[in-house]
Amino acid sequence: MANTGLSTDLQSAIAASWERCERQHRLLRNAAQPIMRLRPSEIAPRLEQTVERSGGRQGIFRQLAGVAAKAGQCLVVTDAEGVLVRLETADGGGAAESWNGIALGSCWDERIAGTNGVSMAMSLGSAITVRGGDHFYSQLRAFACSGVPLLDAGNSVIGSVNLVAVDKGNPADYLFAQQLLGATANRVQRVLFQRRFHEAMLVSLADGGRDNLLRGDELVAVDGAGIVLGGTARAHRLAGLDDAAELVGRPFQALFGAEAQTVAEVPDRVLSLRSAQGAALSARAQPPGDHRKWHKSEAIPRPAARPLVRRRLAPSLRELAVGSHTMAALCERAANCYRHDMPFLLEGETGTGKSALVAALRQTEDDGLGRVVTVDCATLGEGPEDRNYINTVLSQTRVIGEFAAQGGGRATLIFDNIDELPGFAQAALRRMLDAFETERMPVAGGDMLRPPRVVSISGKPLTEAVAQGRFRNDLYYLIAGTRLELPALRDRERPDALAETIATRLAGGRVVITPEAAAVMSNHGWPGNLREMRNVLEQALMAGDGCRISPVELRVTGIMAAPAPSERPAQPVVPVVTAMGYDERSLLLDALAGARWNVSRAARSLGMGRATIHRKMKKYDISRPG
Repeated sequence: MANTGLSTDLQSAIAASWERCERQHRLLRNAAQPIMRLRPSEIAPRLEQTVERSGGRQGIFRQLAGVAAKAGQCLVVTDAEGVLVRLETADGGGAAESWNGIALGSCWDERIAGTNGVSMAMSLGSAITVRGGDHFYSQLRAFACSGVPLLDAGNSVIGSVNLVAVDKGNPADYLFAQQLLGATANRVQRVLFQRRFHEAMLVSLADGGRDNLLRGDELVAVDGAGIVLGGTARAHRLAGLDDAAELVGRPFQALFGAEAQTVAEVPDRVLSLRSAQGAALSARAQPPGDHRKWHKSEAIPRPAARPLVRRRLAPSLRELAVGSHTMAALCERAANCYRHDMPFLLEGETGTGKSALVAALRQTEDDGLGRVVTVDCATLGEGPEDRNYINTVLSQTRVIGEFAAQGGGRATLIFDNIDELPGFAQAALRRMLDAFETERMPVAGGDMLRPPRVVSISGKPLTEAVAQGRFRNDLYYLIAGTRLELPALRDRERPDALAETIATRLAGGRVVITPEAAAVMSNHGWPGNLREMRNVLEQALMAGDGCRISPVELRVTGIMAAPAPSERPAQPVVPVVTAMGYDERSLLLDALAGARWNVSRAARSLGMGRATIHRKMKKYDISRPG
């Protein structure tokens, strides 16, 4: 067996298979005709049974065959006993009798065919690749075989689907094949599951913290009493269970922390749940009958393109745009780009709200179960782990694009700190986007490949990195279809209006910012932008009564510039805003109001003594309100 850099678990499984082949099955590696082949009369009933058990002649296998043909691979479908019942090749342009010695009716049970991708996938229960040198029979060393088991609605194995190619030793090929097969198997089981439980409520569950584009939601069927009837392949893991059978018969509420009916009452919304083990989950319900349309055909028509129309900004976007017409226009442009899948680049100083804008777009435009991954380019290096991570993300993106015609949606890639994307990742991203451009051809159902939605974020002008040779100019023009530069806080029309909105949210109730404090904020340069403003407001709210911010509260934050005269020079100076006619009486009133008329506290905030405060109150005829 060759050491091909496989995972430890797979290496152990292959080594154990080799040992069984030699000691239990008594197979010979150099056998002249190692693979047993059934007669044509025996293949037909097996094919019919496999087609029936997998949900009929589904378009997804035709789709997969087309993808395999473009990659020069052979599509193999077997029944539950490992007998090859369907074979499609690139050379034949469709169904074939054989390919490089691999033929219809051949049996890939380990006891007969030795270590191979079909038997390993069905025994391990996951997508795997058996590379050339890892096959037991020497005649199979030229091929790499990737396989995945097909499961029915009850999670029983009904067969396998496999991609076979001449082994070129390229790990990226193996990764893409495994992910493609995994997505295929998941979609087949979902169709079967929805058909079987069409009278039950189906709840879609997804790991709220995932960043894997292909790890989609799992389905759980629930009856009218709230008892779980079944779940798809990995649903039990979301509940913290070790086996799928443990899911059946348990109350949904005990497993996922909420009644299924609660989720069903808001079918158009995604709710956040927490499993009994504490895992954060996103949930959405399909009441009985709503998912019957999924039974009729696996292919889901793509929605018609939405017209470019002006829409009222969502609340989360309106908050970002408070007090600035420029920011409002940028938010609207970003929302249109995101909604219509156009690549765009967000630039601006640190703290101007780039990440907050993307988060708001995801909240308003995604359904909560979308295929979104965020890549922080600043954390990437040139090491093998980072290279594998990028290759995995881009490979998953290709898979989603290939299955667009089957309702697979669109992948969204968010590149934070895009100016720090390593060279190898730039090249890989460029190749992937190029592939979508050059392969824009109809797929199953007459649909087209769907490139990913790409959102890029940079704290510096990306053109500087291009000019310095640190970023590819050809990639720049692909990802910066629309360039949006967010304005610094000092350049916004009314930063004080935004401050009042943020303060109100921080305090959980209405906060009044006095005209004098608003003038201070308008005159401040805000080098830290929104982050600095948020910190300043938090400090000011803690310094006062939490309902009103004046220059007295702002003085603790360090943004005041002009000092006020004080009768005690040794004490900290008290700032004033002379441009607004902010006199000593106003200062004293603000301090007392912020301290809720506690004289001792007001004295501390002004750096004065209690006696001085009382004397000034008498001087300016200030008395505590009744």
